[in-house]
Amino acid sequence: MLAALIAVPNLILSLVLFYLAYNDSLPDSVKWIGVVPLAIGIGSFVIRHGINEWWYAKYPPGLSEKEKNILAMFFPYYRELNIRLKGEFENRLSIFRMQKSFQMRLLKKVPGDLQLLVCATGIQLTMGQTYQKEFLKNLGMVVLFPKEFITPDINTQLHHVEVNRDVFDCLLLSIDYFTKGLKNPQNYYNSGIHGMAKILKLEQGIKDDDIPYDGDFKELLVHLHHIRDFKIGYQFLYTGLGQMEIFEMASEHFFSCPNSMKEQLPDVYNYLMDIYNQDPSNVRNPIIQDISVNI
Repeated sequence: MLAALIAVPNLILSLVLFYLAYNDSLPDSVKWIGVVPLAIGIGSFVIRHGINEWWYAKYPPGLSEKEKNILAMFFPYYRELNIRLKGEFENRLSIFRMQKSFQMRLLKKVPGDLQLLVCATGIQLTMGQTYQKEFLKNLGMVVLFPKEFITPDINTQLHHVEVNRDVFDCLLLSIDYFTKGLKNPQNYYNSGIHGMAKILKLEQGIKDDDIPYDGDFKELLVHLHHIRDFKIGYQFLYTGLGQMEIFEMASEHFFSCPNSMKEQLPDVYNYLMDIYNQDPSNVRNPIIQDISVNI
């Protein structure tokens, strides 16, 4: 990393200069010169995270061929993108992954492919935004559980997705239903999209009441349930909440079954197009306007 490339040589240089000064190998007038590389080395170490973030935002590391193949196999949104947007997606994902912390509960480590796919979901929702230093900047950590879980905040029902805001936005996901939503969107709800949409909603101050719908929101909820013939109330299984999160539900349908939603709920679809600056029904080029790609 750039910070290490700056810090290590300067610290070595400072040791050499101090050694020369100690052995009177330097003129008295310049014996202090070792302080300069020492200060640079220590300063680079102290602000190493900022230096590295700046460097990788400017020069994204990208993904390995193995990681690209994983996305092509298990992430349909990425698989269908044109070559130019694939490159942009890869660059954004590589930075996003470095900026977010991951924890795994009940297992020793987070599998790399799952970390990749969760980060890809965050980039899917933000691909329409112009290039930024950090996307979903309020999201600090993702905690993965093998199956459904109970938390202190939602302790009355097992669930599969939650956003905790105690210190920073923390996304909790069960691997079980997250992967099912990716593999079989016709029969399973994508809890990853739901969670990332909630992070975006909180970050941008979006309200469910902002969604344009002529009629009672209960009718909209029923309509959303029937787009894929889901049972009424299916969302409670995922969130464990006592109320529906309409923006999150609409966003999940927007990305998981765009053609059906576009046909059956055109006003809601157009609203979400404005929010995300995307038209997911155009799978090769979903971005509506130029996003100033950084490739």
